[in-house]
Amino acid sequence: MGASSFLAAAGAGLSIAGGVSQGIQTKTAAQVESVRLQEAAEAGKVRALQVDAAFREDLNDVQSTITAIRSSQNVAFDSPTAFALFDAASERNRRARMVAVSNERLKALGLEGDAAAAWRRGESARTNALLSSAGSAISSLSKVSYGDIAGLFKGAA
Repeated sequence: MGASSFLAAAGAGLSIAGGVSQGIQTKTAAQVESVRLQEAAEAGKVRALQVDAAFREDLNDVQSTITAIRSSQNVAFDSPTAFALFDAASERNRRARMVAVSNERLKALGLEGDAAAAWRRGESARTNALLSSAGSAISSLSKVSYGDIAGLFKGAA
């Protein structure tokens, strides 16, 4: 009877140790994923800044082209038509720039949320694994009689 009780107790201990080990692995994997997603979010923020800068450069190019064409035709750069062309180009560029930059920022925000969720998932993984394995260990130990368990400790003293 003592050997089977010893094996049951050892099996319960190994079950808990295996659960904790699995929880640690799950936690580590979730934290690695979280860091990867956070880095992707940071890259998305940089991409949003780059898109913004590219649109501003495009607007400068368009306005330079308008100025060059109007100058080649001997038209003053401060005419009402020139102002209207500049305003129209600026407005189109502003709208397109805002949409493109907002899209990049929203992607980055989504990645930050995913990173936070992965981190939280990792934080609870070890505890959940321990609770799950402890439940199965307790279940297997409940099948061993009290006398058998007490006998294990008497032999150890």
